[in-house]
Order: sequence, then C-alpha cells, then structure tokens
Amino acid sequence: MWGQEPQLQRVRERLKLLLATHANALHPTTVHAKPGELLLKQDAAAKHLLLLTQGKVAIEIQQQGQSPHTLTVIEAEALLGEMGLFGDGTHSADVRVVDGPAELLQINGNELLQALIYDSELLIELLALMSERVRNTNKVITLLLDGINGACKGDDILLDKALQDLKSLNQFISQTAEQLKHRYRENE
Repeated sequence: MWGQEPQLQRVRERLKLLLATHANALHPTTVHAKPGELLLKQDAAAKHLLLLTQGKVAIEIQQQGQSPHTLTVIEAEALLGEMGLFGDGTHSADVRVVDGPAELLQINGNELLQALIYDSELLIELLALMSERVRNTNKVITLLLDGINGACKGDDILLDKALQDLKSLNQFISQTAEQLKHRYRENE
C-alpha cells in the first residue's frame, strides 16, 4: 500500500535533483542498517527525512499498553519520516528494518525545510505524496468500517467484500480483519 504511490518516482527524481543542487546545504549522509534495527521511533522528535534506497522496512504503530501492529512493509525506494517534518514534529510510527541490510539517505529536516523554500515544486510533490498516503489510509479505514458494519449486521456479503478489498490494499491489516471475521463466525 504505502510506498507504491505514483508520485513516488517524481518525488524521488526531484529529491535527487535537490540533493545535487543543494548538496552543500543539505549534507546527505548514507546510513546502513541491519534487520531489526529501529530507524524512526514513534513519538520521537522528527529530525530528518530518510530515502530508503535498499532493503525493506516495516511501519509499526503501538497504542499505549497494547502490542505493536505492523501497518505495512515498504520496499526501496521510499520516503520515510516526512509526516513528522510537516506535522507536529514527531514520528507517528516506528520504522524498523525487516529485510536488509538496508541503505538509506538521511537528510537533516531543518536543512531540507530551508531548501524547500527555494524549490516549491518539490514541496508540492511531497505534499501530494502525503495526500495520497492519507487517501489510501482513508480507503483502508472505510473498508474496516464496512467489515465491522457487515459483522454487526450479520451481512456476510458486505463483510466478505470488505475483506477481499482489504487484501488487495494491505496484507497486514487484512490479516487482522480475517481474525475479526473468524471471531464473528465463532460467535454466530
């Protein structure tokens, strides 16, 4: 789901151009990480943007007192950490290497924001990428609500359709939805 957006190619190309154009100001560094290594921590201050160039990472979220949930796995080449730079200044999820080693370009957030002042096209593309990710998240939430609604009403057709549509969007969330379906069927 996330990481497969059509805008990603344009943003990646613009980011590479930005890096080349503003290399003296941005000082990108290459980071190598092993499987299991935590790259971004939920609720930690967002200090940099990462461009995953090799490997796979899991996006994990944990509510207080609950076990963590994997929202998705993202493959190279994907942008990571951008929400924290434009939002409240903190990361909304953990990002952990699941298949590696991973290689990433790390760009200081403040330096990137300064460079974006001079490159409004890249800023617009980053915002478009975040907007598409929000739209995809809204689709998943809607399908989950449809599935819950189907389970509550005993509507197997609605429940099965929601689960089928979820499978095409996100395997991790669809697995959890399948568990809900089995629980619902046990209680019938």
